[in-house]
Formats: sequence, C-alpha cells, structure tokens
Amino acid sequence: MRKRYSKAPYIFIIMLMLFTAFVGWAAVNHFSNGIESYEDLSSEASTFFQTRPVQTFTNSTANADPYIYYDHRDDALHLFETPEGFTMVSHSEIWDEYMLIQLYHELMLNTHGDEIEFLHEVIVYPHEEEDGHALATFSQGITIIEFFIQFPALPEDFAIPFPQDIGTINLFGGDINTTIESMANSLSHEYGHLYTFYYMFNAERNENESNGNGSLSDTVYARLREAARFNLITNASPGETYLQERFRYLIEIAAEDYVQLMGSPTTRQIVDFVDVRQIVNGAERPESIRNARNAFPQENLMIPLANDAPGLKDYFFSFISTEPRMPVEEKQEVILQIRRNDIEFHLVSGYRTFTHYAITWNTPYNDAIYTLVCYDPDDYTGWGIPIKTVRPGQNASAVVGEYVVEWGNQVESLDDGLATGTKVFLVVAMLHDGTLYLSEKLEYTFS
Repeated sequence: MRKRYSKAPYIFIIMLMLFTAFVGWAAVNHFSNGIESYEDLSSEASTFFQTRPVQTFTNSTANADPYIYYDHRDDALHLFETPEGFTMVSHSEIWDEYMLIQLYHELMLNTHGDEIEFLHEVIVYPHEEEDGHALATFSQGITIIEFFIQFPALPEDFAIPFPQDIGTINLFGGDINTTIESMANSLSHEYGHLYTFYYMFNAERNENESNGNGSLSDTVYARLREAARFNLITNASPGETYLQERFRYLIEIAAEDYVQLMGSPTTRQIVDFVDVRQIVNGAERPESIRNARNAFPQENLMIPLANDAPGLKDYFFSFISTEPRMPVEEKQEVILQIRRNDIEFHLVSGYRTFTHYAITWNTPYNDAIYTLVCYDPDDYTGWGIPIKTVRPGQNASAVVGEYVVEWGNQVESLDDGLATGTKVFLVVAMLHDGTLYLSEKLEYTFS
C-alpha cells in the first residue's frame, strides 16, 4: 500500500521524537463521494442534418459506493507507478504499459501544483460505465494516516489519526477511445475536479457543512463566477434535476474553467464543421464532434468564458508558483450580421421558394479559427449546435435554412432545421495559442 504524508504530520512527528523511541504508522482509505461525466443524449436538431453532440458532463454523487483501490488492482492488466507516486492502472488490453506512460505524460501537461500529491490512481476501463452514460468519473476520498506512538505513559496501541484528501480518476471506454487525444478532455476535466476541490472547495465546504449549509455560494470562486447573477447551482451534490441542469452546477463550471485556463494543449482539439450549403455541394459531416473545443469551449454558453471573467485566471493560478499564460492577442470585437435570401424555381409541381440565411462576421484576430454555433434560448440546455468552421484565409460566412442548388434540370435542396423560431448565434474564436474568445451574441427571430 502506498502512503501519503502532509506537512502537518511531519512537524508533529519531529516534535514527538523528542519523547518517543519509535513511531509507526498505517493508512486506511475512506472514499466519500464521486463526480461523474455524462454523455449528452439530446434529440436531433433536425431530421436529416445535425444532431446535438455527444459531450462530457460531470456529476457529484453524494451517496456513491465506497471505492476500494485493491478491488480494481486484482484483475488489472497493466500498471505504471509514476515518479510522483500515483498509479496508472489499465483493465484494457489496448492501454498497455506504453500507453499508460503516454497517458501519464498527457496528464502532466495539465498545469499542476502540490495538489498532484493527492492524486491516488488513474484507471482505464475497457467498457462503458455501468449505466452507459459516463465517460469518466472522479472519486474524492480521504486517507486516514494513523501514527502509532510507543511511550511509557501511553497505551500500547495509542495512535493519532491524520486525514488527507485523495482522488481517483476513472476513464471508461478504453477499447473504443484508443488514443491520447480521445482521452485528453475527460482526463483534464476530471483532474480539474481534483484541483478545484483541493484548493477552492473542500475547506470552505467543510466549514459550510459544519454550519448546516452544504452550499458553495460563499466561496471566492462563486463570487468570481457571479453565481447569483447567472443563477448557478452551488450545491456540492447535484439534485434530481442534474441531467437537465448540469450546465448550471458550479463544481462543473469550475472543472471546465480549469481545462480552459490550465488544461493540456491536447484539449484544444479542432473539428471542422460544415454548413448546409457545403453539404448540398458534397461536403461530409465530421464523424465525431465530442472533443471539438473550437465549438464547445465550455458547456454553459450563457456565462463568460474563463478568460473573460475578471480575476478568475489570477485566482486559479494563485495557489501554485506557475504564472498564467498570457494570450497572444487581447479580446476584440466580433460582430455578426444576418441576411435573408429567397430563391424561386419553377418545378414540375409549380413555383417553389427556398429560403436560407447568410451569416457573416468580421475576423480581427491573426490566424484564428472561427466556428459559428447557435442555440435556442427558449429551450436552452447548455450546449449549442455547431454550424460551420472557418480557417484562416477562408470567407467568414455560413448559411442556415433551406439551401438549394441547380444541377442541369435537377434541383437539390437541404434544410438544416435551424431557421425556425428564435435562435442565438455566436462565433467561437480560437487563437493559434489556444486562447478562446466569444463574439457578441446575435439573437434572431425567423419569420
């Protein structure tokens, strides 16, 4: 069994050595609650164009079953003991020791401080989580270190316990997610839970709970994230509405802030989305959009990005010696415009009008990648719908609605299902250093 020490026990031991002839110890693990990440099973955005993305969500389970590390190691196929003391464990044939070492190096690309001493294990499972939804989980626990003291004036079995927080990251679907890139976002997000609970939440949560209040509303982070203004949920454990309102949970926003501000460069993955005009002209939709940071910088698009929340970056980095990374460019104004276009064709069945809407925007950043997304403000559940990605040198425009092209005497059209009701459009700009900015929002009601 691997042992962990905090500075306080060491100081105490040094003092006791003046009076004792021998000091022994033993450790007992007690795990309290887990945090899970879920896939989004939302319905299709339209019948034959786009679907809502499969994405990572997290859930804090107050009544999680106790996690016992040795149960998972009995049938482990591969192990790697890291120089920092935590263990990389695999139950998947694919994630052998070489892959675990690569995963370890990926984890270390995430910014960290002393909190990494309290990471216990990273475990890769070949299968999906039991309920079929979780992509990854984080289990927060406590290790009780007992110091046994031999001294004539004390009982023979006298011991003083010292609690230490530790955490375990579980990654599911190892036989499907077979690359570092496919695991990077989940790994960073779950490590973000360890970082934010260790530095931001645990002490203040314990104080609140001792006063009969399980809320995190009085934490520094809650104030910086303006939890009251944006109606965020500050309970440490989610309620019955978690799956519908997970994007409002403060602990989940904190983990995503960690990914934005301190996450590995591998988390800044780009997917090229294509709009209805491109599809009609033969472009193929992307196969996977799960890790598209250029379209989904964070789950909750109603709140500012981490870089735009005053004081938030400095707060995250205040706990460690590393200085925050400065963006290559400051935020600039990106404004969207929309124009309606009607095209008529004389078909066999008679005249038919096809309506699409052209959305354009300015591109003030150097070598940035822009992705247009939208969401329905009347049925907002966190994630937006990606529409089109524009790379440097390409025309900053996209089309929504029913687009039509004429091929000789044939007319082909496709309706993306987005030009209905009221939609909010915005552009996510990813700079070449990975910095993310949001444009001004354009709310438009289609007639």
